[in-house]
Amino acid sequence: MLQLIQQRVQKSIERSLPPGKGRTELLESHDLVIHDEPEFDGATSHEVRDHFHGWVAEQLPKVVDTPATLKRILESHFEKKRELPGPEYGFGARFNLALFVDDICLESLDHMDYPVVKIMYKQWGNLSPEERNYEIASEWHDGTTDEEQEDVGWMYMSVADYVSMYDRFAWTHMALWHDEYLRPPQMIDYFYDETMQPGFWRS
Repeated sequence: MLQLIQQRVQKSIERSLPPGKGRTELLESHDLVIHDEPEFDGATSHEVRDHFHGWVAEQLPKVVDTPATLKRILESHFEKKRELPGPEYGFGARFNLALFVDDICLESLDHMDYPVVKIMYKQWGNLSPEERNYEIASEWHDGTTDEEQEDVGWMYMSVADYVSMYDRFAWTHMALWHDEYLRPPQMIDYFYDETMQPGFWRS
């Protein structure tokens, strides 16, 4: 799966440049931070989000020189009195979205033309340990209701869309999440064909 993601980055760079105008440094600057320690085996989206919150908190001080700089950047993006989801909200996709891979994603390598990963929205919020012990509604891969519009904080994304998805989030307001969101197992490409949605082979 990691090889496929890296290949998509390389192909996207090659296609976006005129022939003979290679920009290999763009590929070298693609920094995919990987966490594949044993403790993540079987981790839920909530546990992955917990870890992501901690990682972002560690990284933010590294991308600004002083707290005053962070404050100025935030004020340039938002109204001063507006309630913010978190200080990283205005820092683009890297600090607001994370990818994670579970069994269905790994199985998709064998069952789908374009394998899938899960893309998670950090600002969805955290649930308490008690709140996380819920029964998933039938026909859905997460969530407690039968409502198609319920936001469960993550969705499936084709590996083929990795670069374009992050590119859209990098240049637009993070509210784009709500425009792009489809409750899993729905996906844009397979919205009208349930037989091709992630996990169809388990039926």
